[in-house]
Amino acid sequence: MKKVLLLASLLVIGMPVICDDTVEEISIPKSEVIPVQEVIKPVDPVREELPPRWSEFCEAGYENAVYKDSHDVFNFISFVKSERAKKNYWAERRVSFEKYLKSCEVLSSEAKSTCYANLREMETQKNDLYKIKSKQLLYENNVDIHRR
Repeated sequence: MKKVLLLASLLVIGMPVICDDTVEEISIPKSEVIPVQEVIKPVDPVREELPPRWSEFCEAGYENAVYKDSHDVFNFISFVKSERAKKNYWAERRVSFEKYLKSCEVLSSEAKSTCYANLREMETQKNDLYKIKSKQLLYENNVDIHRR
């Protein structure tokens, strides 16, 4: 125990000696000093907003869904029908989204940011409605949503 205390006291006493590095003062020429006003750039009040991306709103796995009107051999299986309906839904929404986005891109910068905000709001509302309809359909078909 005495050895540990002796070793600890030597380390504490010896620390300032080991760490006694002198810091040299660096002189910067006046020509290299940058005024604070130049370092802090003012924020531009009219900044261009980034366009929304389809992947922000689309359900995972349906980003590149393509509308299919044809029926295949397995059309009698309800899963195949519902999956096709889901793909067609997301494909139609994507086409609608891209058309609206193209109409936004021809506008001026201020109008463009407003158009993007409107598009985001519309797509968010569509997603909310989609979730409500999905839950309602499950409820109507007597499917327990929170089954464990």
